[in-house]
Amino acid sequence: MEHRRLIFAFNFITVLIFLLILSYSTAVEGSRPLTDRPFYTSLINGFTINQAYSGPSHRGRGH
Repeated sequence: MEHRRLIFAFNFITVLIFLLILSYSTAVEGSRPLTDRPFYTSLINGFTINQAYSGPSHRGRGH
């Protein structure tokens, strides 16, 4: 009976520590400052860069 009690206490402490770490990590994530640019601006910039690299190559042009 004492063995079961020790296992239960160990499991309880493990879950408690896990929940404390989880709550701390969400608090840290929520305290990060937001970026200056809106989300859609970064999407448009990424699309422009991808579009520039996706076209045919122009090797030798201008040389």
